[in-house]
Amino acid sequence: MSRVAPLVVALAVALPTFYPAAQACGDKFLMAGRGAKFQRAYASVYPGNVLIYTRASKDPKAAMSDPQFYKALRQAGHTVSVIEDWTLLEQALKTVAVDVVLVDVAEAHRLQPVVATSLAHADAMYVAFPSSKSIAVQKDVPCRLKSSDGTIKYLNELENVMKARSKHAKNS
Repeated sequence: MSRVAPLVVALAVALPTFYPAAQACGDKFLMAGRGAKFQRAYASVYPGNVLIYTRASKDPKAAMSDPQFYKALRQAGHTVSVIEDWTLLEQALKTVAVDVVLVDVAEAHRLQPVVATSLAHADAMYVAFPSSKSIAVQKDVPCRLKSSDGTIKYLNELENVMKARSKHAKNS
């Protein structure tokens, strides 16, 4: 019995080191290829209703035309609607509470009166397309996004706009 006791104690101490579930919390993320991708882990602090106005004739490589872009916005917590017809856009802004409208900067002067009378007074985020460079963009139209920007840039700018809307709503 005296020989068996130290053997049992040594086995009881050594066994958990060989068992994979005994690793510390988070150690499995340090192994190669097991961490979460940033886009999957990205969750918006200020989720909102996003309306994207895009025409089929625009750059098909642009993020605004990519279904994966819509998926990333949804995974971040936003509600996404895509409209390709101007009259439907006007109708949606009058009937649905939209927080942010993503639109080509060339449509800025056409969109501003519609947004001013919208149900939730939506904010416009303008995107510069290569075809809109020929149109002179006035200084009064803030355009911080390009059609070639990645999804993360769009998510960051959208988060900034939603944060500003949240602060404005608290102050009102």
